Amino acid sequence: MSSKYNVGMNKNEFLSKYGLNLKIERIRNKMTQEELAEKVDCSAVHIGYIERGLKCPTIFQFLKIARVLNIKLDNFFEEFQ
Repeated sequence: MSSKYNVGMNKNEFLSKYGLNLKIERIRNKMTQEELAEKVDCSAVHIGYIERGLKCPTIFQFLKIARVLNIKLDNFFEEFQ
């Protein structure tokens, strides 16, 4: 089975890059961590952990975040391919 994603990247690198991408998209949407957290039903502290690459969101949280920030999943993960 082949994968189009960079499997050579370790988990910490992935979480750091994902977190930074999330922060950039949140700021582009002119949203605070508190506002995003409220819309995806988690705490602002948890959003901060995700943005700093310290926590990994569940797939359900990830999908909610993507929907709230109007993120097209293919574009969001393009650099990981």
